[in-house]
Amino acid sequence: VKKGFQATRLSLSAGKLLILDADTDTLVTVDLAKKSQQIQAGPQSLGEAESASVNGNFAFVYSKDKGIIRVDITNQKITAVAPKDDDWGQILDIAGFASNIYLLDVKENQIWKYLVTSDGYSDKREYLVKDAKVDLSSSLRLQIESSVYVLKSTGEMLRFTRGATDNFNYEGLDQGVKEPKSFFVSSEADNLYILDSGNKRLLILTKTGVYKGQVTGDKFATATDLVVDEKGKKVYLW
Repeated sequence: VKKGFQATRLSLSAGKLLILDADTDTLVTVDLAKKSQQIQAGPQSLGEAESASVNGNFAFVYSKDKGIIRVDITNQKITAVAPKDDDWGQILDIAGFASNIYLLDVKENQIWKYLVTSDGYSDKREYLVKDAKVDLSSSLRLQIESSVYVLKSTGEMLRFTRGATDNFNYEGLDQGVKEPKSFFVSSEADNLYILDSGNKRLLILTKTGVYKGQVTGDKFATATDLVVDEKGKKVYLW
């Protein structure tokens, strides 16, 4: 892609693999069918980019200094969605779904939601309902497929639907999840996948946590992120 490029975050939607290098603040897409790549944005536009997510034709970036940025990956058009917000605590991840944007804030113990409007985006709203008893500390990643999923470093998976806690329980595992690094779930995929690095495996589960299968190997111990192209029957690791 460019000299020194190193992936730090992966995301996948509609056959487009989004790769963020947070060290060089470079955002790239790879068309999996054409095996072609495109630099979408660089440090001048992204600032101190820390996390990114793709949904449809839009990539969403959380930047420590610039706030939330939207990139149209069809024409590289950059849109400032929301500036840095003093009410944010520690933003750990960002996810886009149906053009709406979600931020995982582990310090404020909240998931902020920005709704797309006719002329841009709404102000931030609390996604979690008031009586949701949840602890987002030690969270690792945020993913969305109509329901919102949060993976914690303990291996616990949290699931929310319309802001309320929803059912997710591991069933059928021969051993517990150990030192997970990332996970993948999408409205385009039938299953949920966990990069269970402590057990050197990729877990394949239903979207409510029931065991369906696993793939083992040393690569799963050292990888830090993944996406899964079920249609193409491929797992992409970094």
